[in-house]
Amino acid sequence: MKKKRISITISEEVLKKLDTWVEGLGDSRSEAIEKIVENFLETNKTAVFLGGGDPGRLKLSGTFKPLIKIKGKPLIEYNLEELKKAGFRKIFFIGKNQLIGECFKLLGNGGEYGMEINYIEEKKTLGNAKTLQLVEGYVKNPFLVLPADNFFDFDLKNLVKEHSRNPGLVTLAIQATKESLSGLGVVEMSGNQIIGYEEKPRRPKTFLTSAFIGMYDPGIFDYIPKGDMKWLLQTNVFPKLIEEEKVYGYIISGTSVNIHSLNDLKRAEKVIQK
Repeated sequence: MKKKRISITISEEVLKKLDTWVEGLGDSRSEAIEKIVENFLETNKTAVFLGGGDPGRLKLSGTFKPLIKIKGKPLIEYNLEELKKAGFRKIFFIGKNQLIGECFKLLGNGGEYGMEINYIEEKKTLGNAKTLQLVEGYVKNPFLVLPADNFFDFDLKNLVKEHSRNPGLVTLAIQATKESLSGLGVVEMSGNQIIGYEEKPRRPKTFLTSAFIGMYDPGIFDYIPKGDMKWLLQTNVFPKLIEEEKVYGYIISGTSVNIHSLNDLKRAEKVIQK
């Protein structure tokens, strides 16, 4: 790995502590500082749950989908476990007041999960891009975006690494499936670059679908206009980014299930059983 020499200033007190630690590890000061920075970056990543839109559409059998139980445990807790394993500690949950109120009752501020959970109320229903826009100003580095009603079990760390290698603004988790594609976002890829994205196509061109989980750079907000207008990631943002060759895909080894029906719940249960 190519390295670059930099100059930093540290107080004498901190430097003494660092040297004590370095002596115990057998590292140089530079190696020790590099490890500290790497560890900080790996364990302080940010994730954003999108739970916007009509609260009624986020319910299944009368329960908000993030709180619906799969094998006795709420869906959101499975997601938080996966996030924590991958080093995500700062969480934003965006949704209407009803939804975030119920989630707060279960999760609180995230302390019991070793996380910091922040809630942002969406007051107007203007599409998921406008939902995402509510977190602008709170994120300064690449961050994860995921639906609040999605079950997944793949390793997020690989998605993060893939995004760090890509020159684009977005890296989406992609899965290959031969199941019904009519309700999914189907993508076309050239290598690891996404060259086509079609939401709920009548005649899918590939068997590659977006899990709608992805790593985003803050530059994404430049593609979401201010003001009260409908704006969707799938139809307004992704096509423009694809045209500019700024969307990449990472084919996951694992499962992602959008929980829209009781059949989807059964699919998630089978994954957990395995």
